Amino acid sequence: MDIWGRITSIQGNKLTMSVEDAQELASLSLYTQEEQPQAVVTVADERSISRIQRKKAYAIMSEIAKWSGYTPEEMKEWMKFYYIGETGDQYFSFADTDMTTARNFISYLLDYAVRNHIPMSKSGLEYMDDVDAYMYSSLRYRSCVVCGRPADVHHIDTVGMGNDRRTVDHREKRLIALCRVHHNEAHNIGWPEFERKYHVKGIKLDPETLQRLGIMTFKQMEEIDNEPRRTNRTIN
Repeated sequence: MDIWGRITSIQGNKLTMSVEDAQELASLSLYTQEEQPQAVVTVADERSISRIQRKKAYAIMSEIAKWSGYTPEEMKEWMKFYYIGETGDQYFSFADTDMTTARNFISYLLDYAVRNHIPMSKSGLEYMDDVDAYMYSSLRYRSCVVCGRPADVHHIDTVGMGNDRRTVDHREKRLIALCRVHHNEAHNIGWPEFERKYHVKGIKLDPETLQRLGIMTFKQMEEIDNEPRRTNRTIN
């Protein structure tokens, strides 16, 4: 249940709240018998959307509109409709929405662009606050972090000439999603220069994520982990 009120004091890890309707507290017994029930306090964001956030959101929607054939205004309403349908959030207006809603909507727009491989005139990194989240999303949907086109997984840490990629331990490699054009450019100019030029970076993924994204299976990891033991038994 939701209980409305105001936080009246915060001392260390203790928070005191004054509720607007005392009868709401009386109805707690209908939901729990605990003397100290668990609760999550949601603090309303009273900050208004910033000009930069508004500019970022419109820029991304303009890119999506070019790809889809809709006008930017039509695309704005469609994207709001999709966002509300998937998140359950309330309808909002760019005239007076809060910063948190704007940030979440921008993240949704970028995720939509990435999973649909929508070409972007600018890298999504120029719009996204959470770099790692954007890198992960690009790897998940195989979308180039620079231009948004379909991509392959690029190893920043070299695999080695002649090595079978099926036996490579991706747990130890920094990965990034790059299309063929930018993949070749990274090889031609070298990673340090490519990183400086596009302000990108690679990320290491945990075993569960590697399995989920189809980059590496648990069976391959187990075989790699057991390889030293098989080698030692052969030598002995």
